[in-house]
Amino acid sequence: MQNFLLPAGQSLRLCGTLALAALGGGLFFLIGAPLAWMLGAMFFTTAASLAGAPTHMSQGLRKIMLAILGIMLGSAFRPEILQQAVLWLPSMGVMLGFMTLITTLSYQFFRRFAGFDQATAYFSSAPGGLTEMMTVGEAMGGNPATISLAHATRILVVVGTIPVYFRYIEGLHIPSLPPDAAGIPDLPDIVLLTACAVIGVPLAPRLRLPAGALLGPMLLSAALHISGLTKASPPGALVAAAQVVIGAGIGCRFAGLSLSHVWRTIVFAAGSGLMMVIAATATGILVAPLIGDPTKPLILALAPGGLAEMSLIALSLGSLTAYISFMHLARIILVVVIFPALFGLLSTEKAPAGE
Repeated sequence: MQNFLLPAGQSLRLCGTLALAALGGGLFFLIGAPLAWMLGAMFFTTAASLAGAPTHMSQGLRKIMLAILGIMLGSAFRPEILQQAVLWLPSMGVMLGFMTLITTLSYQFFRRFAGFDQATAYFSSAPGGLTEMMTVGEAMGGNPATISLAHATRILVVVGTIPVYFRYIEGLHIPSLPPDAAGIPDLPDIVLLTACAVIGVPLAPRLRLPAGALLGPMLLSAALHISGLTKASPPGALVAAAQVVIGAGIGCRFAGLSLSHVWRTIVFAAGSGLMMVIAATATGILVAPLIGDPTKPLILALAPGGLAEMSLIALSLGSLTAYISFMHLARIILVVVIFPALFGLLSTEKAPAGE
C-alpha cells in the first residue's frame, strides 16, 4: 500500500480539494441533482483545476475509496447471479460491435478534424483504460499528455451527461446514495467486508487486474455475497465519501493545465465523448428489444465512462448492478488486452526511434 503521509504542501492542497469537492457535492445534494455527491465534487474540482487552483488528490486515499466502492458493487451479486450470467452473452456481442463502431468513429474524428497523429488518435479513441492507454500510447509514439486529457474529458462528459439523461429525459429519480446503502453492519460483517479490501487491493496487481483497487475488493465481496456468507454492504456515509473522492479525482486530472493551451484538445475530446454517449443511448434503445434486455441497463452497460463512475450510477439506479458492472469489467479487460496488440497490426506509422 502507498505511503499515506504526504508533504505539508500536498496535505494542504488535498484538504482544500476535498473541502471544495464536499461543498460541490453538498450544494448539488441541496438542489436535488442526480448523483449529487460525485457530480458536484467533479464539476467544482474541474472548474477549480482549469482556473489554476492547486488541486490535488492522494492516490492512497483514492484507493481506499475505490475499495469501498468495490465492496459495495460486490454486494449486488447474489447466489442466483451465476444462473443469469449466461443470459448476458447477447449483450456481450452487442458491446463488442459497439466498441468497434465508436472506436472507429472516434479515431476518424481525431485524425480528420483534430489532426492527431495515428498513435495519439488511436489510443485517445479507446473506450476505457486511461492509465494503460496513456502508457502504451506513449510507447507506440503517441502524445501521452493528449491521450490522458482526451480520456479525462471523455469520462467527464459521459459521467456528466448520463445521469442528467436518465433524470430529465427518462424521468427516473437517481438518488444521491445507492438504495442498498445501509447503516453500520454487524461486527462479523465488518470483519468480512474489511478483509475484502485488505486482501483484494494488494492481490489485484498480482493477478494483473485493471483498476485493481476496485476490482480486487469487488471480486472478493461478490464471492462472499454469492456464497451467502454475508448480505451486508458499506454504510451510506462511506459511499457518499467515496463519491466525493472519485468525483474530485476526475477534476484533479485537469490540475496544472491552462485552458488557453488545452482548450482545443478538450473541445475535440468532449465532442468525441458526446458522440459516444449519443451512440450508446441510440444503440440501447434500438437493440435492447431485439435481444430481450431492458433498455436502460443496456445503455448504462454501453456508456464508455470509467468503471467506478458508471458502476456508481448503476448502484444509484438500483438497476441490474451486477450486469452493468460485469459488462464494464469486460469492456476494460478487452480494451487493455486487445487494443495495444491490434494497433501493432493496423499501424502504418513508425514509432520514434528508441521507443
